[in-house]
Formats: sequence, structure tokens, C-alpha cells
Amino acid sequence: MVREPLAPVRLRVALFAAYLWSVRLNASIIVIRILHRVEVRSSSIEGLGLFALDAIPAGERIRQIVVEREITTAFPLREDHGERADHCGYPDGKVVLLGYPDRHVNHSCDPNAYVHYEADSCYLVTRRAIAVGEEVTCDYSINLTGGSTWPCHCKTARCRGMVVGDFFALPAEIQREYRPLLAGWFVRRHLDRISQLPELSA
Repeated sequence: MVREPLAPVRLRVALFAAYLWSVRLNASIIVIRILHRVEVRSSSIEGLGLFALDAIPAGERIRQIVVEREITTAFPLREDHGERADHCGYPDGKVVLLGYPDRHVNHSCDPNAYVHYEADSCYLVTRRAIAVGEEVTCDYSINLTGGSTWPCHCKTARCRGMVVGDFFALPAEIQREYRPLLAGWFVRRHLDRISQLPELSA
């Protein structure tokens, strides 16, 4: 058998690797284009909010949430850099600083979206269809216990009057409604209490 020169083989491998990289790059561009469907602008709920740029069906990922870094005792919030406690999330016992534009998602007592956790990432996902120009909102009480309380300005028909940073302080029927939206880590941490929630009736 005649063996091919090594150089052409290396060239073909290099070309194939370049092709795979281009496929990955093109796929990444498509994903970014699909997920980035929002913009930040003034909100009637509070300060700035996140708004849909196009119609988004129910049950669809809006975007991957940007997490800038974990907040720890050694690396606390830097207020002189504009970092604020109300720009933080609290996944699985950690405190993380949310990046732009996700830090501007406002609370609603009748939210059209929620945070879905998947491995080391998290995503904004629609609970119901969101119209063009509609503000994207979440209920801050989901996946949280022991948080603070402040007046709510969501103005929805279901407004509870106060934002309570504790899932178990919600009315029982709302806890049952939100049960499918809870993160796996939250369920594991509070399994005894969550297992006592009756299932939603059909």
C-alpha cells in the first residue's frame, strides 16, 4: 500500500477543523439572534424594565441570563462601581450579580416569564405568550426564602400589594400554581415543605 504524504493529510485535517469551527460559529450566531429579543427602557412598574422586541410564544426561552460574578465576603458588592443589591440573584444559596440587561427585569404578581435553571446556566422563559412591546416580568418570590418585603407597583389585577421575598409566604393557591416553575435546587432544599403542597386540580 502506498502511504500518502503527511502534509496533505494534515491539510485536510486542518480544513475539516476549520469547517467544524465555522459550523459552531454560525450556530452560535443563530442562537444569539434568536434569544436576544428584548430591550431596556422606562417602565411603569419601576425605573427601567425589559421589553419584548417581537412576539414570543408561550414556553419559549427569551434569553440566557447574564451573571457577572458571585458576591462573597472576600469579593463584596462594589457600590463605587454602581453594583447594587437589587441587581442580585440568589441561586442555590449563592448571591450573584446579574448583568445587563437582565438586572432590569421587574417584579409582577402576574408574571409573563420565569427563570429556568439548567446546569450552570439560567434562562428567562415565557409563562404565556408575550406581545411586541410588552414588558417581561417575573415574580421575585419564586425560588426565594427569607428575603425582604417592599410595596409592589405592578398594577395587575392579581397584585398582592407587597413584594414578599419568600415563596412560602405566598398564598397557598399561588404556591401550587408556581410549583412547576421551581428550580431543582430549591425543591431539594425545601422538599419537606414543598411535598406538602397539594397538586393543582385539573
